[in-house]
Amino acid sequence: MPHTRAYRELLEKTAHYAKMGSWEVDLINHTIYWSDVTKLIHGVPLNFECNLNEAINFFKDPVSRKKITESFENAVKYDQEYDLKLLLTTAKNKEIWVRAIGMPVFENGTCVKVYGLFQDIDVEERQHSELNKQLQFTNNVFLNSSIGIVIYDKNTNIFKVNEGFCEMLGYTSSEMNKMTFRDFIHPDDLEESLIGLQKLKKGKIKSFTKEKRYKHKNGKTIYIHLVLTVIRDKDQNPIQYLGQVIDLTKEHESKEKLKSYLNVTKDQNQRLLNFAHIVSHNLRSHSGNLKMLLDLMNMQYKDQLKENEIMPLFDQAIEGLGETIQNLNEVVLVHTSDKKKFKKLNLIKYLDASLESISAIIKDEKVVIEKPHEKQVDILAIPAYLESILLNLLTNAIKYRSPDRQSHIAISLENSGRFISLAVKDNGLGIDLVKHKEKLFGMYKTFHDHSDSRGIGLFITKNQIEAMGGFIEVESEVNKGSLFKVYFKNGK
Repeated sequence: MPHTRAYRELLEKTAHYAKMGSWEVDLINHTIYWSDVTKLIHGVPLNFECNLNEAINFFKDPVSRKKITESFENAVKYDQEYDLKLLLTTAKNKEIWVRAIGMPVFENGTCVKVYGLFQDIDVEERQHSELNKQLQFTNNVFLNSSIGIVIYDKNTNIFKVNEGFCEMLGYTSSEMNKMTFRDFIHPDDLEESLIGLQKLKKGKIKSFTKEKRYKHKNGKTIYIHLVLTVIRDKDQNPIQYLGQVIDLTKEHESKEKLKSYLNVTKDQNQRLLNFAHIVSHNLRSHSGNLKMLLDLMNMQYKDQLKENEIMPLFDQAIEGLGETIQNLNEVVLVHTSDKKKFKKLNLIKYLDASLESISAIIKDEKVVIEKPHEKQVDILAIPAYLESILLNLLTNAIKYRSPDRQSHIAISLENSGRFISLAVKDNGLGIDLVKHKEKLFGMYKTFHDHSDSRGIGLFITKNQIEAMGGFIEVESEVNKGSLFKVYFKNGK
């Protein structure tokens, strides 16, 4: 007897932890028995009692209610067992998934009772449902993604492909299921792919990523970006390979077109440069000849030409032509700079030299100069260009000083890693950037009424800076001053 009690307690504990209860419907005496676990699942007290209709009413979900009703009736009428997953609404109004197993007992051809098991499977069922949703979502992504997705078996035979991959290569999925990657990869890319596959298989790399060429069904070459990863079993043996493929054909064609346009542009620029050389050289020769002829005429016919009003105009015109040719020559020289002339230069040394060369002007105009404290700042530049840039910025700051206040020029440096920036800030006349910003660095553009303004300085300066791989920024306000910030390549 003690053994029987222990065994019963063990069964009750097992039923409790398994969340599995028992039940019985006595059709002769019209009574229902629920075990404690069955009552716990229904959310009712242990002294709860009910009839068959009240038991059925716990299934408020129409589908579940219909299933349990029909299954119970079939058990009673036709001796049919059932095993159902149903949605139950507990006494606490909580919906849970349960498993109901029913087995009829017949005597003399009549069902006298139905008994069975009742189990709480809510957690498992909801997890299973969530997994199904995730699998459905994954399957939808696989099937409908515009990115090509292909799954190979361990022998690199195609196991499964999505519509995106089929459209990319022009085959149907049934055609592709008879192929391996060797059937459509470009022959020149095959060896590299095999090496990458072996590294992936042996675990030397986590993924094989490469831009490759595939052959379309129509024979056309398409350009793709491939990411191939391996799927392993619990023993780390490869069982499948997952490939994600992006079609880069349009981008490749655009790149080739751009390269072609750049080649044409480069050729045209070279021709224009050659033309500029020829024009500059020939005009300089003719200008020199005109100047020489005018000097000879002035020497031979000095007395006759003294009263001639036209000759001074000839002299001015020839002088202006010479200056224009000189400006053109400077521009041509900027665009024909040889990168071999680039040197590592101490910017401070060149700045000091530039200030020294204009020290007389600085003294005469009583200009206050604020210099950086650094002793050595290396940049990568062309010496002649650096001298020209520094002199142009400094002399402009002095030339366009304000008559209403003492001129002050602050020079500062900043290291931003790739570039060294030189800032030249003055308190001069300033420039109306709203009005002149777009033409600030244009050729022959002037913004103040100075007799010696040629409108070529900033144009040459900008071109020299850009020829050395740098750039220039400007901030300015009328009657307050200007800030020119030049970025040179860091010498380090």
